[in-house]
Amino acid sequence: MRRPGSLKPARWAALAALLLGGILGLLSLRPPRPAPVTAAGFSALRAKAHIDAIAQHPHPVWDQASLEPVRAYLRTSLEGLGLPVEVIRHEPVTDRQGHRYPLVNLAAAIPGRSGRSILLVAHYDSAPLPGGSLGAADDGFGVATLLELARLMARERNLENGVRFLFTDAEETGLLGAIAELKERPEAYRDVELVVNLEARGVRGPAVMFETGARNLEAIRLYRKAHRPFAYSFAVDVYRRMPNGTDLTVFLKKGYQGLNFAVLDDLAAYHMPLDAPGQISLASLQHYGEQVLPVVRAFATDPAFARPGALQARQDAVYFSWVPGVFLAWSKGLDRVLCWLVVAACLVFAATERGRGRLRLGAAFRWALVWLVLAFLALGAGLGTSWLAGKATGIRWRFAYMPGVPGETWITWALLLGLGALAFLLARRSRDRSPLGGALLLNLLWLALVAVKVPGGTFLVSVPLLAVLATQVAGRALRPLAVLGPVLIVSLYVPVLHLVGLALTFGALGLVLFVAAFPVVLAATALPETP
Repeated sequence: MRRPGSLKPARWAALAALLLGGILGLLSLRPPRPAPVTAAGFSALRAKAHIDAIAQHPHPVWDQASLEPVRAYLRTSLEGLGLPVEVIRHEPVTDRQGHRYPLVNLAAAIPGRSGRSILLVAHYDSAPLPGGSLGAADDGFGVATLLELARLMARERNLENGVRFLFTDAEETGLLGAIAELKERPEAYRDVELVVNLEARGVRGPAVMFETGARNLEAIRLYRKAHRPFAYSFAVDVYRRMPNGTDLTVFLKKGYQGLNFAVLDDLAAYHMPLDAPGQISLASLQHYGEQVLPVVRAFATDPAFARPGALQARQDAVYFSWVPGVFLAWSKGLDRVLCWLVVAACLVFAATERGRGRLRLGAAFRWALVWLVLAFLALGAGLGTSWLAGKATGIRWRFAYMPGVPGETWITWALLLGLGALAFLLARRSRDRSPLGGALLLNLLWLALVAVKVPGGTFLVSVPLLAVLATQVAGRALRPLAVLGPVLIVSLYVPVLHLVGLALTFGALGLVLFVAAFPVVLAATALPETP
């Protein structure tokens, strides 16, 4: 007999799923520890010395006196590694703000036998805004990573394919350095098979590989060589719809294949004086290096990439990180097959449960409507909360850019927990599996919409559905196994929701809660029943 006041087994299962899934998800967001200066591989502590050197003062293109010492430092550092430096002086430019200044890019190369190359890109100017950004993260992260990679690769001998480095000027004022390169010197980049661009929007957190070129299947296969890869294919679809751009944007428009990296945490430092050497995370810097170095080495040493067009594919990839070190990827063609298998599996499961008298079709449709209403209530609650937070703090409410709200992370996760608790309590009101049937139906409709609008995000629906169906079947033999489905859902969505919230900021809280509602109701209804 259960003691008065003790938790029911279903509630214990819910707490266990939340705790274990949350821990696994949070571990995915934790970058690797910075390696010491004595490390044989990439060392964030060695790379940090470059940031300390170039980020002593703001160095925007509007202040050439501050930018020239950075150029000199880059040249001296590369030549000290035995790499000849090409100083590329373009015609002076006038930007959209009416400022005129010289345009100077710097390039270096480690040649390979094949004549094909990988190009690593970072910009060395800081944001020209009032107050003055020191550019320690944006783009000190990129510059320091490239210099450390140059040090490591310069020691390699007899490379099959070349490694090139490009430090661009005037990125912050309109990608002008990269534009000048491809407009005035397009022939200089005909040997390039892959462009890797390193950027930053925050000062800490994991380095996210957030953008690729079109038909990226082969590029993603190469990216799998990275240590602790951290990327989600839906990010490419979302970023392509945004007005933002980086130096990689210029190369992608010319048909190059590419990989784009950035950290997102702590947007309060973005283009602000807080972007200083003392604020940046060494773990984030280490994550840049540990992802990019294996990719560069794999490209430089593999004869398969010596063929022109080796990284051009016929289709895109669907891919995502799960727990640390687990990165799954498959082709878009295989993804279509997987989605149809999910639909078939849901129909078979529903028919089986109905045959066992555990699911009523009419009730399942009604529950699907209940869950849809809950999703829209979450949307409204999120929009209302972010609007009220703007009123209370004096921060202008904007859907896609509302940074700096005090306590925004705690507010977001409190609302997500509240949404999960409400879904769990509603699901317990039914004595059969109709709430689960409604959640399956709603998620199948959501899968169809995602497949059309954000095709790189289908895994966000198909994988949780498969996890739930598989663990529900296993749970028939051993009931506690059913909790594994919710655990997998929580572990997958914790980093996803965190990154979406960072990218879109607090104004988009309603969208974050709306997207979360679909896996939340699926997890809440899939928990083991009370005996």
